[in-house]
Amino acid sequence: MLDELRRAGEDDDFSFGEDDDDYDYGSDVREGEQKLFLGMTPLERMFISMFLFMNVAVLGIALLLATGRLG
Repeated sequence: MLDELRRAGEDDDFSFGEDDDDYDYGSDVREGEQKLFLGMTPLERMFISMFLFMNVAVLGIALLLATGRLG
């Protein structure tokens, strides 16, 4: 039974990815052009994420202080 499976696996001629050989994956983004997400560069997104993190941290500490669970 296992020998039949091995032979069947060897005999099969699968062509995975052979049709994609002529496709140029880098053609979606031109040379020197940045791909923007939400119209922002990576540096802008980094600063937005840092500001959001600090905002959540400050509001969380303020709520903990207001409820008396901290200090």
